[in-house]
Amino acid sequence: MDEMPDQPPPKLHAGFNPDRPAKSRQGRRLQRIREEIERNRTEGPKYPTWLLALVLVAIVAAFVLIVIYA
Repeated sequence: MDEMPDQPPPKLHAGFNPDRPAKSRQGRRLQRIREEIERNRTEGPKYPTWLLALVLVAIVAAFVLIVIYA
């Protein structure tokens, strides 16, 4: 995992293992966040970027046409 250069390294205790699920509520929450980030990294986007850009252009063009011809 790439660390940001301007951030200090995390303070970890001797028994810390990021792969082992923690037992506390905070640890379970962090584990769920890690799993979601990993899932988002492995799965590609649902829609291609060019399609989203095309939809945005169509919406903006429709808005401009409504303003001009209204």
